[in-house]
Amino acid sequence: MKILLLGLVILMSFNALAFEKRTYTKINSSEAQVKIETEQKDFTQVENFLDGRENGKFIQDMLKDKKSILHKIISDIEIDNCQQPIIANKSVTEDCGEVTLTKEVRTSFGISNGMSGGGTYTFFVGFTNAGSGRYFDVSHMVTISERAEAQTSKDGRYSGVVLKSLYLVKVKSIEEHSPLN
Repeated sequence: MKILLLGLVILMSFNALAFEKRTYTKINSSEAQVKIETEQKDFTQVENFLDGRENGKFIQDMLKDKKSILHKIISDIEIDNCQQPIIANKSVTEDCGEVTLTKEVRTSFGISNGMSGGGTYTFFVGFTNAGSGRYFDVSHMVTISERAEAQTSKDGRYSGVVLKSLYLVKVKSIEEHSPLN
């Protein structure tokens, strides 16, 4: 009986780990989309895909895109703290410091009938000074969001595709942020 029960648990675990293919596409400087194709075509629970898995790539895309507000903020922080962009001269990092992004934290989450849902993530941007007076000085709070929708056929059945949208929600400047003030 125990062996049968163990076999059932293992079989259910493999079912939960069904195949999925994710295709990430950058839409613009503050938005991306992920197409998730699942092996399972009978039903889905969208919350399984609200996992923040693509957040790192999305943030990196915004940092690299010169049209992105996040890229502009990073450049401004570098110039404010080091009098020149660090990207232009990596040796400045050792003498001055570096822009630091904290890890994002899920700050909200919700689902609707299992076929759609979303979540937001917040992280902070600041500057870590080099030298003996090393400290992290936060200057901005950034909120990003992911929203997922199960795609259905004309008759309302799940089609095996979930579309997830990632986008920049808000960048808020934080005043009076220095720990030395």
